Amino acid sequence: MKMKTYKGSHGDHVLQYWVKINQLICRLTDCYPRLTAVRVDLHYPKIVDNGDNICCFPNLEPGVISRMRESLKAKLDADRIRKKREGKRIYRCPLFIMWAKEYSESGKCHYHICLLFNKDAYYHLGDYEREDNLRGMITGAWYSALALQRDDCPDLVTFPDNCRYVLDNEDPDFEDHYQALLTRLDYLTKVESKVFGEGDRNFGCSQIDL
Repeated sequence: MKMKTYKGSHGDHVLQYWVKINQLICRLTDCYPRLTAVRVDLHYPKIVDNGDNICCFPNLEPGVISRMRESLKAKLDADRIRKKREGKRIYRCPLFIMWAKEYSESGKCHYHICLLFNKDAYYHLGDYEREDNLRGMITGAWYSALALQRDDCPDLVTFPDNCRYVLDNEDPDFEDHYQALLTRLDYLTKVESKVFGEGDRNFGCSQIDL
């Protein structure tokens, strides 16, 4: 069956991907009056062969996004346990993710993802230097998925400019912020830079379990 596309911000886009993104965001805003969405770019390290040894040898087994998701879930669980032990209020915060796998002109793979959280639980990304804030946990989860240390291969996780979006149902500008997020996520659905038809998924989106 021919893939249905539409004209978007970057030429042809996959309609099925756009529908899945819209459905997830719509259902999440019904379930959670306040949401935090974070756009992140994930990269593999450059494999450097110095002759005697190869530096930064990552885990290249299939399922890297699943490994990252499970690692981040574990970090979020540990963070909630820590906060509870400190007497802080704990909020329910399932993890939702949408991702697109793309290839550069040189053939190197990378991922564009969006992570969604209950804003009552997570709002600020936090400093780059810390590992126990949201930014640090996201970064650490990608390195865990690759079985790498951050010091060995820095800069594999990029938080683009204006990467955080907040959707608050009680905010007068809710509709504007909602549309701005959807416009940003349009990039994940573009046909360009994706590989189709080789049995390897190039897009994924969480299924909401209510």
